[in-house]
Amino acid sequence: MRRILGLLTVALLTFGCVSHSTHSITGPASSASLDVASFGKGMAGQDKADKDKDKGDKDKGDGKGDKDKDKGKDKDKDNDDGDKDDDDGGNGNNNPGAGSSLLRGAAGFAVFAASTITNTGPSVITGDIGLTPGSSVTGFPPGTLTGTLHINDAAANQAKLDLQAAYNDLAGRPCNTVAPNLNSTLTPGVYCFSSSAQLNTALVLDGQGNSNALFIFQIGSTLTTASNSSVTLINGASADNVLWQVGSSATLGTNTAFQGTIIAYSSITMTTGSSIVNGRAMALNAAVTLDSNRITAPAGGSGGNGHHGDGDGDDDDDKGKDKNKDKDKDKDKDKDKDKDKDHGHDGHGGDDGDRGRSGRGAQSGSGAGGR
Repeated sequence: MRRILGLLTVALLTFGCVSHSTHSITGPASSASLDVASFGKGMAGQDKADKDKDKGDKDKGDGKGDKDKDKGKDKDKDNDDGDKDDDDGGNGNNNPGAGSSLLRGAAGFAVFAASTITNTGPSVITGDIGLTPGSSVTGFPPGTLTGTLHINDAAANQAKLDLQAAYNDLAGRPCNTVAPNLNSTLTPGVYCFSSSAQLNTALVLDGQGNSNALFIFQIGSTLTTASNSSVTLINGASADNVLWQVGSSATLGTNTAFQGTIIAYSSITMTTGSSIVNGRAMALNAAVTLDSNRITAPAGGSGGNGHHGDGDGDDDDDKGKDKNKDKDKDKDKDKDKDKDKDHGHDGHGGDDGDRGRSGRGAQSGSGAGGR
């Protein structure tokens, strides 16, 4: 009997141990299976979030960045148009002709002399009047001046230097035609007289459709014109490009209608009623004498205080281009920055994904939930 009770006791103890061991294994196994499921869900959420972020980064880079690039291209076109406009403006009709460019600081003067300037009657001068080294300008009024009177000032002194340089330049140019007939029609060229030149009736200067055509007259001693004689320009010829270099003095007869710039080594005398409708009367070393005359400086030569010509406009265009180039470089840098930003966003998204994958499943799951 005792033996039977002992066997029953052993059997009961063995059954209890086996049942307890089985329960302890089942609990942790169930918990582990829950963690694996959470890890799967966390990974799916993380991947979805990373994809959404990468998509957002691409949209930012392709949308906003591209619009900025397009705007930059439009600005480039505008800048190019601006350059074209500048070039057009630089070659416009307001630019000085060859005469004004050659005269430089003297271009704005209608009358210039060294010793004296005297006037009788209602002369009308449109342009500046300059005198140096003399000090006497008389006859205004009754004469009228639409311009500035410069006597021994900086503008007059500079004009004298530029005028002498222009005289030397004209005198040194090679001659195309010797002793032409001034009472005829002439085409562009350099015409020379060994001594005096006389205009008796009418001289016609034919520009042949070229507004830049030059007419240069080199006269060894004197230039004289008869009463009622005239100089006429046709076919695009410009009075600013008609230059008379006179070795001693010039005298315009009564009611002469003259055109062009006279640069006389000594003096210029304009008799009653004579005019230079587009031109200048400039005496390097002596006087200019006026008597009820009309002198109008060519439109190309305005302002006696500054140099006229081709330097300033070109320099401004180059600076503008340099600035445009600098702007283009800055835009290229901005484009590179946009690209770098795009790459940076993509890489960041990938890093987050890697971090999520390398972390614990529970953390990945909470990260997805946070997003």
